[in-house]
Amino acid sequence: MMKKRNGFFAMGLAAAMAALMGFNVMAAGQITESRAEEIALEHAGISKEQVAFSFVQKDYEDRVAVYDVEFMTDDYKEYDYEIRISDGKILSYDYDAEYTWDIQRKSQGTTSQITEEAAKAAALQQAGLKEADVKYMNVQKDYDDGRVVYEGKFFYGDMEYEFEVDGNSGKIIDWDAESIYD
Repeated sequence: MMKKRNGFFAMGLAAAMAALMGFNVMAAGQITESRAEEIALEHAGISKEQVAFSFVQKDYEDRVAVYDVEFMTDDYKEYDYEIRISDGKILSYDYDAEYTWDIQRKSQGTTSQITEEAAKAAALQQAGLKEADVKYMNVQKDYDDGRVVYEGKFFYGDMEYEFEVDGNSGKIIDWDAESIYD
């Protein structure tokens, strides 16, 4: 009986020491930080060479272990992802290109505005969907910092998509997709 107690004590002591020393033991099937970054880059269609800055941090979202993956491209497009650690599933993602709208407009030499239908089409193309596939799609013309934008939202499956489209270029400048259960 004494040997058994000593064995349990030794195992407990070893586990405590490992925790104190900062060892992170990965459970079978969990992904690493570098794999989470790869998943996000693949989803965004961005190569590692196009990234000017990246950041990966372990976090919890609704008691689920996730990696927060953030990166910015050389042309100032920012991407944010929440990727479940247990299986690598993308739980939510966000795309923001606020800083490029004026550069794009000036380089294109255009100030003409796109239509609401063109804004819808841009958002649906970003999601890889057709209008008939989605439930409830709303798009409204708005002004943000003196520029025309189209803000909208739609639902597909168990995901909610929110977006903002530049009213001059038709490019997506803000993109957010997350589960309707969040």
